[in-house]
Amino acid sequence: MKRRAFIAGTAVLAAGSGCLDDGADSNDGDESTESAVELTTVDASGSEGGTIGVPSRGQVQLVNCIRTTCPTSRAMLSRVGEARDELATAREVGPDGDVHVVSVVDEYSGAASSPSELADWWAEQDGDWTLAVDEDGALFEDYGVTGTPTTLAVDGAGEVHWRDEGGTTATNLVSGVETALEASDS
Repeated sequence: MKRRAFIAGTAVLAAGSGCLDDGADSNDGDESTESAVELTTVDASGSEGGTIGVPSRGQVQLVNCIRTTCPTSRAMLSRVGEARDELATAREVGPDGDVHVVSVVDEYSGAASSPSELADWWAEQDGDWTLAVDEDGALFEDYGVTGTPTTLAVDGAGEVHWRDEGGTTATNLVSGVETALEASDS
């Protein structure tokens, strides 16, 4: 099903809850993947330039899918930061930890920003964790992300254990990660 057709049918329901996609193809909602999607990371506050994979074996990732032009995405970032701080009180949080928090910018469906523009934008948002770019839309497509913000708790095998579309509280983000950690431990 084309995203544009899906969005046309649900735009009224989604109004006010986030920023919708512009019409790229979807994968019909499959929420797990066997191979990692490679994302370019931005050299910015709390983020090192390079690449990461989603999923990442042996790790739960809190993946916050955003667009820089979406006000709901920007508002959600402070809650992601609060959740990261809370998770860090009991877990190893970071690129090499058992939990990795990453915000992923969709550059596929809109105008692309340069790495320095993204770093400046990230600083304006007070971001202090990994910032990555979905340059070809692969992550958004693989995980059925049709609007932003969409946040996922993904285990090392790529299974989504928790999902929120449109924004939620830091407490719910932490709970979603804990659900994924519990499932990974069993």
